[in-house]
Amino acid sequence: MNIKQWIAMGMALGCSTAVFANTTDVIVSGVIKPSACTPSLSGGGTFDFGVITAAELREDRVTRFKSQPQQLAVNCGAPTRFALRGVDGRADSNMLPSNVTFGLGTNDLDQRIGAYFLQGIGSSVVVDGNSSVTRLITADSGKSWAPDSNSINFSLYNGKEGHFHGFAVDAQIPTAIKQLTADLQVDMSISALKNLTVTDDITIDGASTIEVSYL
Repeated sequence: MNIKQWIAMGMALGCSTAVFANTTDVIVSGVIKPSACTPSLSGGGTFDFGVITAAELREDRVTRFKSQPQQLAVNCGAPTRFALRGVDGRADSNMLPSNVTFGLGTNDLDQRIGAYFLQGIGSSVVVDGNSSVTRLITADSGKSWAPDSNSINFSLYNGKEGHFHGFAVDAQIPTAIKQLTADLQVDMSISALKNLTVTDDITIDGASTIEVSYL
């Protein structure tokens, strides 16, 4: 290597500059929400059985009472896939534990008063003006769906994990719905008198909510 080459290399090395960089993170965020769906009941959701006398109750078996129906309506801002269930606010007092019964509270002796179903009238179900509706059920939070085997009425689930009702038109899974209407009644059973002490007034105290879950 001659002197000229050494000089050229020295100049090249002398001109080499290290590049340093500072960074800042970029985060892109946001939430895409489904159109809101609002459930309502035509009577405000209160099913009042008035005064029931002890003389009306059976000694050795439950006594059943059915309310007048109220119209359940679910209105969505845009067609939305959703499922329904009830959630029991008195689950510890349920006299007939199952996944479709709800508690009625207890008397002063902590005896369970009874239980009730939130019963939908099958023939009253209308989806966006269409009465040819397939009622569906799931026990795994919507991973799989099956037709409701009860061909007449249906009882809302009471909040058991993964259990919901869905509704479809010309499909085997829940379809996007803008409006659902159905008549809903309370089918109530009061405990047999042999299991329920009635020496003072007993307040029937069922409390539940109807929940819309988006799919």
